[in-house]
Amino acid sequence: ETIFDGKSEIINRIVISENEQILELVKNDSIWNITGNDSFVVTISKIDNIFDKVLNVRKEMLITSKEEKWSKFGVDDSLGKHFTIFDQSNNELGHYIFGNSGQDYQHNYIRKNQTSDVYRTDNNIYYLLNSSDSYWGSVPKKKNEVEPR
Repeated sequence: ETIFDGKSEIINRIVISENEQILELVKNDSIWNITGNDSFVVTISKIDNIFDKVLNVRKEMLITSKEEKWSKFGVDDSLGKHFTIFDQSNNELGHYIFGNSGQDYQHNYIRKNQTSDVYRTDNNIYYLLNSSDSYWGSVPKKKNEVEPR
């Protein structure tokens, strides 16, 4: 079972937060932008990774349902990376907390917000949930008006 079973076309806003750092990606028409950073152009392959890998990651097995074990797997509210998706009307479509604790580098742990079940994922997608602007985009290169000869 993938973490998101809705239609990906309706996702209009993505929020990734870790500690105090919050990144917001918003789709205007078909173009994704980083909120608060007009100078960066979003790298399309990074957005594709969200839709192809993060939203399609599967819950492989239930690890625990005990809240006191959340920190062990990095999925409590303060340790985990929060990944929240919204539609155009700002309705929350999903809020997941990802953790990467332990020695298992091929999997992550995931908990849906407001639930206590922690699952191991079938793939490591933790590194794709980066809350830094520079991970998601860059300043476009300026074209020279006259080429040097």
